[in-house]
Amino acid sequence: MGNDIRSIRRRNRAELLKALHDETGGWGGDAAEARVKNYCKDPEGAATMEFAYVGALTLRRFYIDPDKPNGVEQAGLWKNIQQRLSKDGANPGGWDGGTNVSQLQIMAEEAA
Repeated sequence: MGNDIRSIRRRNRAELLKALHDETGGWGGDAAEARVKNYCKDPEGAATMEFAYVGALTLRRFYIDPDKPNGVEQAGLWKNIQQRLSKDGANPGGWDGGTNVSQLQIMAEEAA
């Protein structure tokens, strides 16, 4: 396992996807499920295209309902992500079902 920024960002993305799975029980829908699971198994070895693909998935792909995640679900997901990334940052807000995985990852990584 590398400790360079590329390796860390790839592992962090996998942790965020796992947090989404914990909170929703899903892997981004039927079309994305196999790719998301494969990425999570080996984030550092995944092709750049797979890193981009899973990063482009919107949260709606996991929550299904267009009105989700609601405030309670956002709080639960944020807490799960922060624990997985060994951080304790406040939720900056401003994200919803239209937010993609890579955007949420940046917010989580930069949370102070």
